[in-house]
Amino acid sequence: MNIQEATKLAMEKGKAIYREAWFDEELRPSEIINLIPTNTFGYIVFVNQTFTPMWNPKAEDLISDDWIVPGIESKTY
Repeated sequence: MNIQEATKLAMEKGKAIYREAWFDEELRPSEIINLIPTNTFGYIVFVNQTFTPMWNPKAEDLISDDWIVPGIESKTY
C-alpha cells in the first residue's frame, strides 16, 4: 500500500509502519525500522525497542507502494 494508506490504517489500529524494501531476509520485522505515525513533532522512529529522532524520508519512500502495517493484511484501504 502507499504511505498515505498505511499511515491512516496504522493510526486507526495503533500500529507502526515500515517499507517492505527495508526488510532483509536476515532480519525479523521487529528488528527493522518501524515508523510510528503521530500528529506531533519529535520521536516517531522505533528501532530495536528505542525511540530515535525524526525520520527524513527519501522521495522513493514517499512514492513507493510497498508500505506495510505489521499484523494487517496488505490491501487497498
